[in-house]
Amino acid sequence: MHIPNISLAYLIAELSPVVEDSILRKVQELENGWLKFRMQTRQGTKDLIATPDALFLTGYSMPAKQTTSGYGAFLRKHLANKKVFSFKQHGLDRIAVMEFEEFFLIFELFAKGNVILADKEMKISSAFRKEHWKDRILKKGEQYRFPSSKGINPTKLNEAKLAGLFRESETDVVRTLIKGVNIAPSFAEAACLASRIEKGKKAKELNASQIRQLVTAIAQLYSVKLKKERPLLAKKDGKEILLPFPLPLPGIVELRKFPSLNEALDQIYSKQFSSLQTGQAKEAIGRKKAELQKSMQQQREALQKLQQALESNREKAELIYANYSQLLRLVEAAASAKKEKLPEKEVMYKLKEKFPFLQTIDLKRGKLVVSLEK
Repeated sequence: MHIPNISLAYLIAELSPVVEDSILRKVQELENGWLKFRMQTRQGTKDLIATPDALFLTGYSMPAKQTTSGYGAFLRKHLANKKVFSFKQHGLDRIAVMEFEEFFLIFELFAKGNVILADKEMKISSAFRKEHWKDRILKKGEQYRFPSSKGINPTKLNEAKLAGLFRESETDVVRTLIKGVNIAPSFAEAACLASRIEKGKKAKELNASQIRQLVTAIAQLYSVKLKKERPLLAKKDGKEILLPFPLPLPGIVELRKFPSLNEALDQIYSKQFSSLQTGQAKEAIGRKKAELQKSMQQQREALQKLQQALESNREKAELIYANYSQLLRLVEAAASAKKEKLPEKEVMYKLKEKFPFLQTIDLKRGKLVVSLEK
């Protein structure tokens, strides 16, 4: 699911009144690598969930991980019982910043996602995931640098900037917007549609009036006003996208509407978490079943060996009983020969003639081996 930067802007607008001035009580790691922040807010205790690409307050139970990487404990040590002074989006990037008295907690909601704790001089105290980018390093002791924005901030776009961008472009309008302005593809298309400009038209061919219309359309799309928010999950070009409001675009399919973006994220991601728990439970049951099956097989094999041993011993007992008198005479003869201290080979020769079933003899150990037949 794709969450455009404008959807994140609306989400932060929803969450800020709740998160700001709250007290962070606890930080925990979840089984799938998400983080859970327990906040004491004016509306009561809330759990803020941080995933690799989203943040939301959940109304569902998400049990903490039993064994953790230690990062949750690290954050708890530095931030527990601390007040949140502000909670904002960095520019229009997929980054949210939570400010405390001594620290900034930075949520990078792109790529594999990351959570960084930095001091007020932006020196990194720790990063959930150590990363090396071409222009910055995320690890303890490094100076934190925000990633370069992918183009002009749509909220700061003006006619001069867009005209300059189009003048240098060798592609069409929509591709130029996506490359040069920090705007999601669907919103670039929507801006063209609202301006009545063909998205496939060469960007350098637009006149001043058309550029003005395009700037106005983008400004309207990227102005964050909660009163116009009507969140929905949609599908465009086979991909799901979470929108803050409907886009009148051809080929876009509305899948589900929500009362708020936070509610949408909570329902979607909580379902993912529940599926993960179900999968883990099934995996645990599968492992236990395999262990029990192995144990039962071992017990069956042991029982079979015991039954075979019992049958063999029963047959031996019957043979011994049937040949008891001869075996008794053999034992007495061997004892007599041992008493007379006759050579073992001589004793074996004499006894073998009389008792053909004798196989070997060991007078020192008092051991006789015989072969009896039914």
